[in-house]
Amino acid sequence: MKYYIQIFGCQMNESDAERARTILAGLGYEPTEHESEANLIMVLACAVRQKAVDRIFGRAERWAQYRATRPFVTVLTGCVLDADKRTLSQMFDYILPTKDLNRLPELLKSKPTNPVVSTTAPLDEYFSIAPSYQSTFQAFVPISSGCNKFCSYCAVPLTRGREVSRLPDDIITEVLALVSKGYKEITLLGQNVNSYGWDFEGVAINLPKQKVSIMKSNAAGKLEIQKRSVSNPMNFSQLLNNVANFDGNYWIRFITSHPYDMNDQLIETMARNHRITPYVHLAVQSGSNHVLKRMNRQYTIEHYLGRVAKIRQLIPNATISTDIIVGFCGETEADYQATEKLVRKARFDMAYIAQYSPRPGNAAYDWPDDVTPADKLSRFNRLNAVLAEVALENNQPLAGMEQDVLVERCKNGTAYGHTKGFKNIKFATNINLTGQFVRVKVSGATAWSLNGTSPDKQDEK
Repeated sequence: MKYYIQIFGCQMNESDAERARTILAGLGYEPTEHESEANLIMVLACAVRQKAVDRIFGRAERWAQYRATRPFVTVLTGCVLDADKRTLSQMFDYILPTKDLNRLPELLKSKPTNPVVSTTAPLDEYFSIAPSYQSTFQAFVPISSGCNKFCSYCAVPLTRGREVSRLPDDIITEVLALVSKGYKEITLLGQNVNSYGWDFEGVAINLPKQKVSIMKSNAAGKLEIQKRSVSNPMNFSQLLNNVANFDGNYWIRFITSHPYDMNDQLIETMARNHRITPYVHLAVQSGSNHVLKRMNRQYTIEHYLGRVAKIRQLIPNATISTDIIVGFCGETEADYQATEKLVRKARFDMAYIAQYSPRPGNAAYDWPDDVTPADKLSRFNRLNAVLAEVALENNQPLAGMEQDVLVERCKNGTAYGHTKGFKNIKFATNINLTGQFVRVKVSGATAWSLNGTSPDKQDEK
């Protein structure tokens, strides 16, 4: 019996798939890279944009053919909106939250009448499943799940639930084990890593005042923020300092950061520790305060630029990337122009730009989607052109400088990897350097990548 996993969306789904592989291997399934050979297909869905859901629907006819010829089971997990669960229930035998994947063995014994499985397992139980890492030198380590921000366009609180922090001792143990095995790059994951530990007793986190009231209410409708008692409570800066201080030759990354919670303590921790890479993904979403307010982002552009300035002050070589949505409800041409201005002022090295797509269940879904598809596409293309201009200006001064590089693969005499600042780079080599740190001299630059010359030394940071 073979299984095939289809992953849509972010690194969190990549990490969840590693735990799913452990469960499936325990059931006796073997992996296959070909969907056409599988007896069990698992989809880790993404609810951020409708296109990802449409791609799942596109497999319905193909799967029906598989089901007619052999034992065949389909499982849907990841980020799935309730509205999508209803429409996708005809395609899947089981639809369940990722934290309930450890129930799959019992579920497969007797198919329920309703494929949608309700949540029962605590998150810590799910995180106790040992992941089947897909790399021998890079690993994702989740530190939390869910989000408390309730951005008006976002589906995460509706699919992943409220933010729950993973136990710090478990995270530290997993990272230490990876370092001991020689892993070179470890990325801490969370929808908002900066607010890690907010739910631990003894950890103070500044919660957005306007949203506290809807985070957790008891039957009487009164505020009830529940704190968990753990043996070793810590905030994100403290956690980061712990996992970046083991003996070993490795890098620590993290993603994603929310500007509201990006505090000085965290930036100072990054600046002090050479194992923490000088890379920050700080999602801004728009350059207009008017749009940010409608998005319920809980900060202003002035605050955001203050965070960028602090990062560049303490970490001069920092690479900063971001997320931007164009065409959000009510966005005017002037609002869009403010976003262009922000990209130039913040000097982003990379931005993941998306055209707004309404998602059922969040606040913005009931608002008019009043930016035309043509205007969304135009703003998307124009902003990408501005970003390319800025990114090229950032990269060109690196020519002639040496960079620390982690090589991810080698093919046909060329090594491909990324710098400590998370910039793509390639260089010629006749040696298989995959999984090694090398020192590479930059010979040229484009907007999205660097070219380098063959390193003289290997495996040096």
